Amino acid sequence: MNKNLEKIIKVKYASAIYNITSDTFTRQDVLYSIQKMNPDYHIGSFNRHFSKLLSLGCIENIAENLYIKVTPDSLRKNYKNRASSAELIAIESFLESRFPLAEFLLFEIIMLNEFLNHQIAQNTIIVTVEKMLIDAFFEELSLEFPSVMIAPRIEELSRYGNNGTIIIDKLQARYPKNSAQKHRYSIEKLLVDLFAEKLLKALLNPGDYPALFEIAFKKYIINETRLFNYAKSRRVDTEIKVMIKKETNIKLFTR
Repeated sequence: MNKNLEKIIKVKYASAIYNITSDTFTRQDVLYSIQKMNPDYHIGSFNRHFSKLLSLGCIENIAENLYIKVTPDSLRKNYKNRASSAELIAIESFLESRFPLAEFLLFEIIMLNEFLNHQIAQNTIIVTVEKMLIDAFFEELSLEFPSVMIAPRIEELSRYGNNGTIIIDKLQARYPKNSAQKHRYSIEKLLVDLFAEKLLKALLNPGDYPALFEIAFKKYIINETRLFNYAKSRRVDTEIKVMIKKETNIKLFTR
């Protein structure tokens, strides 16, 4: 779509969006507002134009069929791991070559530095994969990298782990995926796992979580439906909601 057409869509539909008075709205609300302004509007164009409004950053999807208006002050980005270590990139390339069809995720603790006031110096890399492939991943990674462990206890990691230790663990079912990066965490999975994974809680200070959540919600688009559906499956949804309500200034649009 050329720039002129993008501009036309933004101008044409901005007034329809901002005529909606509620804080949140659905796709049907937007269509109704457009038709109210322009009774001759062709409904067949709506899906295409609505998708473009999302991609242009005019509106933001914060839950299932629930949207908010975006202003320059409230503009947030899609989450993407932009500063992966050379070792993480090497592990990803290695695993893709050895297990091209496997579903696995990679995460490293230093990725959290963008959300923390104090920086994490010692890195730990977490590889999650379906249970039946854990042993195979361990055998292959151990041949190529010096420090690999399978789901260690905290005491074991403290005693035998070092900077760059690779931990292999089970990949949880029905996790919210990162559409932009196949083998990386989505922002929703990351925030939930801070509460659900004992290892992460041990490596971090849970007292940093409120500030971490506030930064994440300010910087990135977070789908609350995906976040809390996954949190419920990990049985930490209530804990997260209580923390957000009592210890942050985050405004949730869903209950």
